[in-house]
Amino acid sequence: MSVLLLALLAADPLLEDYAATVTGAFTTEAQHRADGRYDIVEARIVRLWPERTDAVWLYQEQAIVNVAGKTPDEARKAPYFQFVARIVALGDGTLRRDNMRLREPARWAGLKDGDPRLTRITPADLADPGCHNRIERIAPGHFASRTETCLNSYKGAVTMRSLSVTTPDTYANWDRGFATDGQRVWGPAEGGYIFRRQR
Repeated sequence: MSVLLLALLAADPLLEDYAATVTGAFTTEAQHRADGRYDIVEARIVRLWPERTDAVWLYQEQAIVNVAGKTPDEARKAPYFQFVARIVALGDGTLRRDNMRLREPARWAGLKDGDPRLTRITPADLADPGCHNRIERIAPGHFASRTETCLNSYKGAVTMRSLSVTTPDTYANWDRGFATDGQRVWGPAEGGYIFRRQR
């Protein structure tokens, strides 16, 4: 029996439901057309190391594709964030997601299913976890996530807060950065981005 088959047989159903729900390609184009305050953002989430049984591992990147002076293809080559997520079951019906930056992110930009580079990423390519999120399944294929801790220095922030809801077709995410005095210094004030799955 193959190592991959043994891993799948031993997989946690909650973790596998989460992985199946969140992986794929998503875009905020419909939200942008309805409200120009929101950029067109594309997100891609792919499974990494599916043979491992210690956790579910995912690679995620997001890029703003309506950047002035750039074609969408040019913008996709410079995602504004890339990380590897480690998701583990906590035993109380919830999951914890730890996000780790890549030490050389440019090497991995544009990863998608079937890309041979997926087999070349190793744990040595990852920095220590910087963000920790608690995830709760609210129905099969439906998950709500909230940041527990997340250090952030973008635009003078010291911490990031993230709220997200994921369904089979939609990934809604609201990230905001806050300074030491509690003031929001980046991220939309009105609400999060709504990503629709690309078919």
